[in-house]
Amino acid sequence: MAITRRMVPRKVPLQRLRKHPKIHWPPGVGPNPPWAGPSPETPEPSRITLTKVEMVEAGKHAGGHLTLTGMYKGNIYRTTLRIDDRSLLANLCESLSTCIGETIAAIGSHAVDQSLNRV
Repeated sequence: MAITRRMVPRKVPLQRLRKHPKIHWPPGVGPNPPWAGPSPETPEPSRITLTKVEMVEAGKHAGGHLTLTGMYKGNIYRTTLRIDDRSLLANLCESLSTCIGETIAAIGSHAVDQSLNRV
């Protein structure tokens, strides 16, 4: 007898990363600091290609956040990404680490669940 699989509807629907209510997307747009690099030009955040994601633990003077590194027109730019719910920071770091080599615009269109896990 063949085994069939039936799709079970989600209780909480998936959403795009850029529309998740607990993060401020795109990185480099307020309240996050702008992308900083070697030239005074501030690149459009959606055109930056992500190259590295690092998690910075909470310290005395700053809360936990992610440091993002990206390339734009051959130059390296960096910014930080803070989220409203710090318990989701590890999930966001893991999800963004799978997106290295993609533009910020493409990353924002990925589907995520409420815990910021990429689906």
